Amino acid sequence: MRIEVRPAFDAAVMAAELPLRKAAAKMLSLLQALDLLQLRNHPGFNFEKLHGMIEPSTGLQLYSLRVTGTARAIVCLLNGPTIVLVSLHTQHDKAYRK
Repeated sequence: MRIEVRPAFDAAVMAAELPLRKAAAKMLSLLQALDLLQLRNHPGFNFEKLHGMIEPSTGLQLYSLRVTGTARAIVCLLNGPTIVLVSLHTQHDKAYRK
């Protein structure tokens, strides 16, 4: 799978503590090895659609991926398949707020 990283995601990872940075790096490595079907069925990522939430600049549907037990990545999907890492949230509940 191709991966595109938005500046907000990159900045959040760089500002995070070392364990979260390592988890994000591991996530990126795993994502590169998966196709879309494998991503949807991967038990560790807990890939889920965020109903009613779209990416403002593109209008694409947003999804959530587990990075750690508490941290979530907000992503969208492009054709190709490409996953776009939009933002990183260190607190699970805040990731789902509009």
